[in-house]
Amino acid sequence: MIRPTLALCGALTLAAAAQTTAPLPKAEAVLDRFIEVTGGRAAYEKRHSRVSHATVDIAAAGIHGKMTTYAQEPNRNRGVLEFPGVGVIDSGNIGDVVWENSAVMGPRLKSGIEKEEAFRDAVFNGPIHWREMYTKVENTGIETVDGRAYYKLVLTPKAGKPITEYYDKETGLLSKAKVIRSTPMGDIPAEITAADYQSESGVLEPHTMTTKLASQEIRIHIESVEVNAEIPKERFDPPAEIEALLKKAAKEQSPAPAASPAPAGKFAIFLNGKPVASETWTVTKTDGKTQWLGSGSANLGGLKIEIEEFRVISDAQFQPLEAVAKAMLGQVKMAVHATFADGKAKCEVDQGQGPKPKEDAVHADAIVINSNLPLFPWHVLAERVQLKDDAPQAFHAYVIGQAEVPLTAVYKGKEAVEFAGGKAEQLHHVNAAATTPQGQPVTLDFWIDEARRIVKIAVPSMKAEAYREGYEPKPVPAPAK
Repeated sequence: MIRPTLALCGALTLAAAAQTTAPLPKAEAVLDRFIEVTGGRAAYEKRHSRVSHATVDIAAAGIHGKMTTYAQEPNRNRGVLEFPGVGVIDSGNIGDVVWENSAVMGPRLKSGIEKEEAFRDAVFNGPIHWREMYTKVENTGIETVDGRAYYKLVLTPKAGKPITEYYDKETGLLSKAKVIRSTPMGDIPAEITAADYQSESGVLEPHTMTTKLASQEIRIHIESVEVNAEIPKERFDPPAEIEALLKKAAKEQSPAPAASPAPAGKFAIFLNGKPVASETWTVTKTDGKTQWLGSGSANLGGLKIEIEEFRVISDAQFQPLEAVAKAMLGQVKMAVHATFADGKAKCEVDQGQGPKPKEDAVHADAIVINSNLPLFPWHVLAERVQLKDDAPQAFHAYVIGQAEVPLTAVYKGKEAVEFAGGKAEQLHHVNAAATTPQGQPVTLDFWIDEARRIVKIAVPSMKAEAYREGYEPKPVPAPAK
């Protein structure tokens, strides 16, 4: 009996060694597998709203309550938690406001990291948007608990502390998460376990969540879920106590409206797969006006282009008021200054021989672009195009200093796009077609994220592509020898 026992031990030892030396899957693969095992991306994308009803128990305190949660794409959320004898905790978000109204702390507006965490929690169909929510994900190893193996992932959000999640190696399901939450009482660590996965309209969801924080254990059990339920718009409106806080905050603001935080971005531009140009821009909004301002440089073989400034100022309806383009093409200075009013663009055009007046007929809502670079002004189209069906949408593009041309945009739907860091989240694909003032047809493809920021641009006829910073192109495979 000794020899067979030793042989069996040896086989088990070799199997264990093989398991521990097997390469870990990337965190991206683990997160994408979770999407697949819970129903697949297509099933998630069929869901547009969700209402859940649950019981909440805090056993140590002898408290039992009920909770109703309302959620709607892209990020609307409201939760009402009722504890008999204790009171109601009502929380939600609307626009840029995140609020909570409770019997314990009263009405308050969330801010800082706590606000950012609430926005992240409110993302509808969150699992399929993880690439938008986290700047870094990594698989740090395997942990075994009660005989089961789990991949331990660390996810770093854009704001807040890193989150540790545990995915069952066999099933691919999320079993546990460790988080540090920002609260008015400071940072509080919590451990959340998820169990009892059940299908709700084709997507597996945990129906029992247990949260351990400090000395308390809170158990939430989902009793029913309504997917794609009709939720009245006013359901997400804050209660009167929160409205009063908002009015008070508005009165306390400085009389001079401050500019909103300036979104910024960078593009790397490739020609035939080789980097040839870069652009940097900012967007500011103040006094009911929006300014797109950027610069860039390009090296197209023997021709160097320096975009000193490209600036477009519009009103709140995207109607251009003023535009400026300044660039150096080699040793030649090019400059255009345009003002817009009464269906016309009045320009001062300098092609290196002094400014000359020029007047062009332009629609009031035309998109102001340049004949080639820079590409960032196309963000105006990204903000205006309707992302709902494939019906052609008519726009007008004014090539600054030249002429206006009709532009047709078609929404192609959501697509997964491959980048150097892996497959990106589902991006909105928009195709735009026009004819240049010189009579040359041109087609552009845009991939836009949920915030309507352009992530990728392709101009097939020129074999040109542009990528937003953080979304590098996939390396081109070396030709076979």
